Amino acid sequence: MPIHFADRLAAAIDRKRTPAVVGIDPVVERLPESMRGRDPDPQAGAAAIEKFSAAVIERVAPLVPAVKINSGFFEVYHEHGVAAYYRLVALAHSCGLLVIGDVKRGDIGSTAALYARGHLTAAGDERRIPDAVTIGGYLGRSGVDEFVRAARISGRGVYVLVRPSDPTADVIHEFGESRRLYQHLAQLVSEWGDATELRGACGLSLVGAVVGPKDAAGTAALRAMMPHTPWLVPGYGAQGAAAAATRACFLPGGTGAVINASRSVIYAYEDPRHMVRGAAWEDCVVAACREFAAEAAALAGISGAG
Repeated sequence: MPIHFADRLAAAIDRKRTPAVVGIDPVVERLPESMRGRDPDPQAGAAAIEKFSAAVIERVAPLVPAVKINSGFFEVYHEHGVAAYYRLVALAHSCGLLVIGDVKRGDIGSTAALYARGHLTAAGDERRIPDAVTIGGYLGRSGVDEFVRAARISGRGVYVLVRPSDPTADVIHEFGESRRLYQHLAQLVSEWGDATELRGACGLSLVGAVVGPKDAAGTAALRAMMPHTPWLVPGYGAQGAAAAATRACFLPGGTGAVINASRSVIYAYEDPRHMVRGAAWEDCVVAACREFAAEAAALAGISGAG
């Protein structure tokens, strides 16, 4: 029987002494100038972001337990980008990292079953399949159940979108007076993952939630509603999630959540704080990642990071 995803993640966090996750969201226009080229066609664009992403993954691997690779940034380059995405998943695994595939799939049961097979079921090369994926639950439980079923069989995980960090999502998620949509989703996700057979030895379910920490009180209330749900926390760094709200994402003892930062780490060479004269762009990424890993560890109350 495969080792439960939540247990593997907990062990990885313990080894690296931080719950930090680096998001891989590469855009050609923001790559180091030497890597951009001019007007890349899909094949050249995919090659450029793959080379950049590979360098980032290799540099951050000693510092964090996992990376989150956003498939949308690769799908824009069609078959070349999709192939690059799966190669990078394999590379991250070879570097000892867990991989969250940020694919945000969501559909009715029959279609969700195929998405789940494509993103959670190995077809020849186990290394190319992420350890967990992000999905939407807006079309009902049947679609979520297909991912849960595939994840349970393969020892992987699923993060269901509950509260986005993007402010423009408030028009949907802040709708209602007595109860917000994200509160309803939080209760459903907690119920969907609450079965004993879905929990690992650490007590956490393979069904997780994506929760943007927009305010401390609201985040703490959601955390109390989801005692067995692991969280993937976006919005840290470039999106400016507040420390108090982010701290509320953790369960007692500093467990139950991983914090993602993408742009503030992978584009650290644009930040004057990390731009030391003569420093290579890779060194800036490492410096930013080390700083982020330490901050995430402090928020969780983990000592000995870095």
